[in-house]
Amino acid sequence: MPPPASPTPVVPPAPRTREHPIEIQVRSELVRLAYGELTAVAGWIAFGAVPFAMALHVVAPSPVVWIWLAFTLSGAGFRLWLAQTFQRAQPGPADTPRWGLHFVFASTVTAITWGVTPWLFPVLHEGGPMGIVHILVFAGLIIGSSRTMLPMRKGHIAYYIALLTPLALRYLADGDPTGILLGISVGVFVFYLIRTTGSSHRMLSDTLVLRFQREALTAELKAENARREAREIELQGAREKAESASQAKDEFIATISHEIRTPMNGVLGMLRVVRDTELSHEQRSYLKTASDSAESLLLLLNDVLDFSKIEAGRLELERAPFPPATVAKGVADLLLARARDKGLQFDLRLGENLPGVIIGDSGRVRQILVNLVGNAIKFTEKGRIELAVNCVERNETRAVMHFVVTDTGIGIDSAALDRLFKPFTQADSSMSRRYGGTGLGLVISLRLAQAMGGIIQVQSTQGRGSTFQLVVPCPLPEGAATAARPAEAPRFVTPSLHGRVLVVEDDSVNRQVIELFLKKIGITPTFAPDGEVAIITALSQPFDLVLMDCQLPGIDGLEATRQIRQKLEGKPLTIIALTANASTQVRENCLAAGMNDFLSKPVRFELLATVLQKHLPSA
Repeated sequence: MPPPASPTPVVPPAPRTREHPIEIQVRSELVRLAYGELTAVAGWIAFGAVPFAMALHVVAPSPVVWIWLAFTLSGAGFRLWLAQTFQRAQPGPADTPRWGLHFVFASTVTAITWGVTPWLFPVLHEGGPMGIVHILVFAGLIIGSSRTMLPMRKGHIAYYIALLTPLALRYLADGDPTGILLGISVGVFVFYLIRTTGSSHRMLSDTLVLRFQREALTAELKAENARREAREIELQGAREKAESASQAKDEFIATISHEIRTPMNGVLGMLRVVRDTELSHEQRSYLKTASDSAESLLLLLNDVLDFSKIEAGRLELERAPFPPATVAKGVADLLLARARDKGLQFDLRLGENLPGVIIGDSGRVRQILVNLVGNAIKFTEKGRIELAVNCVERNETRAVMHFVVTDTGIGIDSAALDRLFKPFTQADSSMSRRYGGTGLGLVISLRLAQAMGGIIQVQSTQGRGSTFQLVVPCPLPEGAATAARPAEAPRFVTPSLHGRVLVVEDDSVNRQVIELFLKKIGITPTFAPDGEVAIITALSQPFDLVLMDCQLPGIDGLEATRQIRQKLEGKPLTIIALTANASTQVRENCLAAGMNDFLSKPVRFELLATVLQKHLPSA
């Protein structure tokens, strides 16, 4: 059994010097306490000296008695004057030593005045009633001084010596054994009083030290509380400013998003319309370049918005069942043409044990895969790209999905891997000049993966290619089966629809784009430039469907929808939101206001046609 650990030695605090602030404060307080009792002491001594002198005069008449009384009353008067002067002066710590000396002098003179009485008045030494009175008076002086003079240790000791030494010497002067014994007893008593005075004075000083330490600690705590309160107020102000700045930033980004998406709707829409006209091969090449540039600009806008949401902690994730094989096939179909334009082989490999359906945010998974595959295509000059999807772990309720993107591109060195997932950076600063990009894509992809409970892992060798792996644990719906191979998506066919459609849009370019889109599917729309006109028009004419912009001058689209619903009193009318703000919150606000569906700008012709086909009858 190991020996018990020795207790940690207690290290006593370092002694304080006489110049320590608390020591100076204690000395000042002791002097103040002593002077506080001085008036009462002087009064009692004067009050006791008069009858004592009168009794002496009766027993042994002598002019010495009145001389002694005059000296005693003068000493008492001096002490009264000293006490009053001290109260008026209210001296500071620097004057404490001088006032202490005054007190010691006055107390010693008083003690001498009483101490010489055995020599001045022999009757007191002869016994009898006056001897007893004399002893009682001395006892009173000693007892009274034990409290009133305790703060002044040196003055107290001088008082005892001056009061009792003449008495001891008087007994010793008798020369008889009794006198010698009494003299020695008085001397021992003086020594005892001195020791007791020192001990009591230390206790009083220590008490004052504790008091002042407590007061200093209390003051320090109050100051610290005041500092903390001030700091909290400062932090609260900073937090409010930060929240205000964050809100202003969000509003600014939302406004910029709307203002950019609105003209982007016109750009992409017009490019889509022009694509369906008769064009030469050269014109189609120009058109493709313009479309790719517009799509890149839209992708950049989406990245900035996503990054802002992530930084603000307002990332929105959906939880809905979706087939992982179909999502992977959609990403491959989307980017296959881009890979072939660079002469790259692009393969999609689906594992045999994929679940048919998993639960998660299919849009965010697709966004991550588009970014990873897009980067692989961007940084690969020759060779192949592969997107592999596997389920590496699975039970009845959960599947761990691995989406692996492999390329034979330029690769990344080990030093650059540390910078790979930092905002607005790329592995090599020269890459941004050669390949373009903001460096946000991988950051957003990693944050999205982490928000879904997953991770993105990277393996890369410079000059030999890279492997990015998205690992995402996904819940499984009940009865999830192994996925079948995704069927080829049906080719989009422009539908032919009919119906009366009201388009509420304040931007002339967007009105022109939507009009061209609607005419392609057989509909000639009616237009309203703002919410007020939209309400009047929707109530004055029968419409099958309303395409409602949300941000309108005057009455906005949400309020216009609410008023139309209220005034129609339950009559059916399909209202579809058409807005440049594509956030989930705006979508929920639109549906809560009474809208039936939601389209975000820039509006894709295929998506617009699909939504209208759902709500309008075919021709």
